[in-house]
Amino acid sequence: MSHQVLARKWRPKAFSEVVGQDHVVTALANALDSGRIHHAYLFTGTRGVGKTTLARILAKALNCQGANGSGGITSKPCGVCGACMEIDAGRFIDLLEVDAATNTKVDEMRELLETAQYMPVSGRYKVYIIDEVHMLSRAAFNSMLKTLEEPPGHVEFILATTDPQKLPVTVLSRCLQFNLKQLPPALLAGHLKRVLAAEKVPYEDAAVAMLSKAAEGSVRDSLSLLDQAIAYGGGVVNSDAVGAMLGTLDQGYLFSLLERLANRDAHGVIEEVGRMAERSLSFDIALKDLAGLLHAIAVLQSASQAATGNGDDERIASLSKTLSPEDVQLFYQIAILGRRDLALAPDEQAGFSMTMLRMLAFSPGTGSGVADQVVVKAQRSAPPAVTSVQVATPVSAAALVSPTPPPKQVTGEVSAHAFSGDWAGLVARLNLTGMAGMLAKQCELVSVQSNTIELMVPEAQKHLLDKSYQEKLKVELAAHLPAKMRITIRVGTAEGSSLAAIEQREQQVRHARAVASIEGDAFVQDLIADFGAQLNSASIKPVS
Repeated sequence: MSHQVLARKWRPKAFSEVVGQDHVVTALANALDSGRIHHAYLFTGTRGVGKTTLARILAKALNCQGANGSGGITSKPCGVCGACMEIDAGRFIDLLEVDAATNTKVDEMRELLETAQYMPVSGRYKVYIIDEVHMLSRAAFNSMLKTLEEPPGHVEFILATTDPQKLPVTVLSRCLQFNLKQLPPALLAGHLKRVLAAEKVPYEDAAVAMLSKAAEGSVRDSLSLLDQAIAYGGGVVNSDAVGAMLGTLDQGYLFSLLERLANRDAHGVIEEVGRMAERSLSFDIALKDLAGLLHAIAVLQSASQAATGNGDDERIASLSKTLSPEDVQLFYQIAILGRRDLALAPDEQAGFSMTMLRMLAFSPGTGSGVADQVVVKAQRSAPPAVTSVQVATPVSAAALVSPTPPPKQVTGEVSAHAFSGDWAGLVARLNLTGMAGMLAKQCELVSVQSNTIELMVPEAQKHLLDKSYQEKLKVELAAHLPAKMRITIRVGTAEGSSLAAIEQREQQVRHARAVASIEGDAFVQDLIADFGAQLNSASIKPVS
């Protein structure tokens, strides 16, 4: 076979060619140049990040003879001497590579270590590379401890593992440990582009970005996927072919889903899921990518910083204004939990659909009966007078759940002719959604003049005073207020009369009542008395 796979062809042969592990390369190079050689090294990290590659380069650095045959230990092995070429070819007699996954027994380890006492045949050091060392048995570990701690001067141990937690501390304490990190997609993409340019393969940036993301931090995986993409695309790496090969999701579906979720459009969400099923798209990948998109939106909302740079920043910016930060966090949590539970669903489409519907069901202001409950809460708050209204004293938590009926009050009838002064009641009856609803819920009424309603939002919610959000709210209220009535909103000190504050207080009281009910239960009291049990009040959730 004349063809060599990219993962082997582009395997680094010198420290300068290693990608993304500068913290390890710098330490090893400095140690080699200064002659401070440790007798045992441990490389840890996930698959394909360079553990065995670095071990082989280190073996070359220790045994390099120089181009003229008179070289010594160096951080820049020549690559042309006998030792370097034989190590690259995998036939250097003084380099012993062992796969611990298939040589786990104590007898096999003892047989290997018996050779350590003999001097190298042709090299400067006899190097033992033990891959996946965590797979050794306990007895095998014990048999190598003495040799690992005090090996002969001509022996070097280089251990590699993907699971260092399984190594005995007695082994860890005898090694110089280096933790290799996963590579970020941007760094992998740059490496793949250099390989494609050298291989003279046409490519699209979007396709390379998809491959680097799918590799999940592994250089070897990225090159293997690139090999597959070149074959799949007939010598060209383009986004359509790579997307079909990986089964990745067109981001357009995710944006459509989030836009429909923002509009509380359950019917539209199910239609989008159906279209995804028709294209046989992976719903597991869809939830993973959806969580990534929500992360990008959250970063933009919190830090005003785009987190992608993949051409979708404009649509992400739009969604960051449409979705509230609370919705973004809720959707993200549901997405990652939905992915975890996807295998338990009747089928992937059903599991994905239920995850989307769960986002709608738990989103503030949605779900059957919610509007009615909000109206009742609003009616229990004391309304201000109709004209020259000042904010009423916040309703106490006890009053919200008082068993006695509240006194007769103006409940804020929604009318196109007048505003009664009950701002919380008006917001509850209209059941506003989206950012307009979020802003309305957080507002407190300051005063009502002849043609002006003055509202206030607390400092913590001032991000809601985006001009577009205010305009949406005014449009929603236009049909329920006199034609010439103006609405002004400013930042101020919260007094607790907003609908959001009322709902929060009632929730706190309901939780307190639920805790008191469980604490007073005879069975619970017996458990506490007899077994010293403790009640975790934070885990108690009141039911309607």
